[in-house]
Amino acid sequence: MAALTSAAALEVRAPREGEGTAIAALWRELWDVHEGWGGYPAAHEAGIYEAVAQRIDSEARVRYGQPVLGRHIHLVAVQGGVPCGQVEGWFDRLGSAAGTPYTCEMRSLFVASSQRGGGTARRLLDELVVWAQRLARGAPVALSADVLEGNPALGFYRHLGFGVVSHGAMMPLGSVVAPEGLAVRRAEPSDALPLALLDQSLAARRWAQGDPRFDGPEGRVTPELLRALADYLGHAAEDGAVELVAVDAAGVVRASATFSSAALEPPFRPAVRAVLGRFAADGEHATAAVPALLAAGSRLAERRGAERLELTDLPPPGSRFRAAFGEVIRPWARVLCKPTLDPARRPLRPGTDGGSV
Repeated sequence: MAALTSAAALEVRAPREGEGTAIAALWRELWDVHEGWGGYPAAHEAGIYEAVAQRIDSEARVRYGQPVLGRHIHLVAVQGGVPCGQVEGWFDRLGSAAGTPYTCEMRSLFVASSQRGGGTARRLLDELVVWAQRLARGAPVALSADVLEGNPALGFYRHLGFGVVSHGAMMPLGSVVAPEGLAVRRAEPSDALPLALLDQSLAARRWAQGDPRFDGPEGRVTPELLRALADYLGHAAEDGAVELVAVDAAGVVRASATFSSAALEPPFRPAVRAVLGRFAADGEHATAAVPALLAAGSRLAERRGAERLELTDLPPPGSRFRAAFGEVIRPWARVLCKPTLDPARRPLRPGTDGGSV
């Protein structure tokens, strides 16, 4: 029995066909806990998790024993032939500059209660990094995780060298009244230049917060960039992501944000997730522009059937820009990131909230 419970007996590998039911049981335990921490409500019907198990088994057949399927990395920890932990990673690149690393967004890291404290989570993360680095083919990779405020795993990540680079919040719909003097509308192709300039201010804020996932503020506004942005704004779908701009009485764009919505899939309870992020504003107008954007985002969320509005990519509480959001929002999650190993990029400051910007 001692051999089965030793660290050497733990195997970390891709899921295999027939393990879907055991892995779905881990998911069920995970999402039930997340709901208690304030996450989106989880489904509790047995049939939901039977469908999840079938999907995992179906994917396992396509994987042929490999953790990678497209951009998705899925690993399970197995003890005595039984899955006892799992982690997923989504591999992407969120910028185009030469120094911007790839990002592996970690999701659904979970270890069964009977297996905790023995290093299983660390083994899963170590193996996830190995596969992410293979996908990057030698290029730098930043590992990120979105952690709910109530999740005690925050200390675990900090111990491993993760630093907080961004914050998330929740807002009840209809809780913000738009101030007078600023109007919010959907961005148009003619807004390409002010949006590009605001995007540079967003890049500078991310840089100051130590977020390595995105391009820094060193990029230039070029005619090619403006043409591409104008083309994007001119062909945006009515029911897709919406670029919002806050304009003053003279029609000058003072701030921007991006709204999106999507249906939550099992094992979440059926619902609409509405997200407002990528906030950018010129300094002197932020106090009025941010509430105007929040009110507009709230109206869009209600129109699309959401029950609340999630705010992402926020600076830390106590910062000057965060003060413009007022007291109506409540802290909900933090994005943590493992420092990149590329010395050409700025280092994160593990254990900090990215400074005051």
